[in-house]
Amino acid sequence: MLCLTTHQVGSCRAIGWAAGTGGPLPVSFPALVTLIRLEGFSLLVDCGYGPAFFEATAGFPARIYRWLTPVRLPDSQRLNRQLPCQPDLVMLTHLHADHVAGLCDLPAHVPVAASATAVAHLRGLSDLAATRAACPPRLRDMILSRPLSMIENQPLRDTGLPCFPSGHDLLGDGRLLAVPLPGHGVGQMGLWIPEAARLLIADAAYSRRALRLNRMPPRVVLSGLGDATAYAQTFTALRRLMLLRPEIRLDPSHCPEVAPCS
Repeated sequence: MLCLTTHQVGSCRAIGWAAGTGGPLPVSFPALVTLIRLEGFSLLVDCGYGPAFFEATAGFPARIYRWLTPVRLPDSQRLNRQLPCQPDLVMLTHLHADHVAGLCDLPAHVPVAASATAVAHLRGLSDLAATRAACPPRLRDMILSRPLSMIENQPLRDTGLPCFPSGHDLLGDGRLLAVPLPGHGVGQMGLWIPEAARLLIADAAYSRRALRLNRMPPRVVLSGLGDATAYAQTFTALRRLMLLRPEIRLDPSHCPEVAPCS
């Protein structure tokens, strides 16, 4: 049995052109997480927003982050209000606040899998640098206090995907493969689920529409959030995958087409 459900855990507003999805007006971007349930095991991919985001951005300079991307989190959208079960493992695709803040709504003993590269980078950041890297100090410290396992320590397995040939086998049975998607942030990982023909692509694109229309965010935005050249290479590879394997569903973390119906 394999069951996947998508939940919206808050949203933010930002200028559409900055994500390659629109013009100069503000657009709402849902913060999406995916719960994957297998026989006797559940994996939560990302955590969205949580009250910890507002606590972490209450003072300066982190408050500027909240001003630039105003966040909405109705009580009904909090992570612990939506999950039907406590996950056995949380996978963080990357360590930006909109993907990690909801982790504080889960018990502290729930193990977390993340990229070793991302964790090492976060561990070495000053408070100001952590804020500039979209993970203010209080969130940084919360992540580093959790029981962490490094995704890169899991064995590599052939994915069968064009452009993304190998992934780290999270469970040892080939059902959940963490695939590197470099460019956005540091150490970003997606998740390939062969049984469902779904690839969770985190922020490697902000929407399916952006992929279909070949619209990337401006280079100045990409450079501020990671490696613009690597992002373009990953984005191009995802477009090629979309064309070569149209039966595969690509799920960006902020795509309105992926968000559950309200």
